[in-house]
Amino acid sequence: PHHTHDHFHGHFHSHDQSNNEVELNTSSNGAVCYDPDCQDHSHSHSHRSENENSLNTQTHAGIGTYVYRARRPFHPSRLLSALQKLPIVRGVPSEKGSAIHMDDASEKVFQQILRSKGFAWTADSNVKALYWSHAGCSFEMQCLGRWWATLPKHQWPDEATDDILADFDSPDHEESAATDTSSTVGDRRQEIVFIGTGLGSKETQSAIRKTLDSCLLNDDEWDCFRSQRTNEALLMSSFENLLEARMLT
Repeated sequence: PHHTHDHFHGHFHSHDQSNNEVELNTSSNGAVCYDPDCQDHSHSHSHRSENENSLNTQTHAGIGTYVYRARRPFHPSRLLSALQKLPIVRGVPSEKGSAIHMDDASEKVFQQILRSKGFAWTADSNVKALYWSHAGCSFEMQCLGRWWATLPKHQWPDEATDDILADFDSPDHEESAATDTSSTVGDRRQEIVFIGTGLGSKETQSAIRKTLDSCLLNDDEWDCFRSQRTNEALLMSSFENLLEARMLT
């Protein structure tokens, strides 16, 4: 099948096997670049993390970064409610999503986010690899193609195999052997970097993490998802998604 991951894997990745990843733009001399709109391809990505859902942050003139990560899909309706708390006026449907609890402090944190971007996984598909792209008042969810885990390994580019496996939750994950109770998901994941004022504090990081955690499938929903994982039409029916994902071309 056609695969569009080359677009994203063309970026430089530095993987530390003893840690998870953190994405920060850095210049060629190693200095961190904090411009959320930077398009300088001489900047590389450094990856460091403390645990699955949080990571070290860097701050500059009050601007901080935080990367959220998880290995369960978002419930599309709850995710919509969270996205509607960002300072976005284009790209997010106005229809009301499922209720999520956010106190005033958490809503204020979301209003301070200037940019967010990265990989996303929503429960209406076990196949589609999504790219979350938010800058200023605009948001877009793009479909990059399929998760690498859904493709036979002989279809992977030989030169990219190590990088691909570095994004797996287990190098031993075998899609063909997956069952309703399998504990690994391959490279499916949430890996989203947030850039904004005040994001260097533990309080703001916690607010983002707790809000997005509440958008993940709960245990009962996760069991339902896994039982339906091979039927894309059924997943689309069970987890209706009002967010349109444009196919990356």
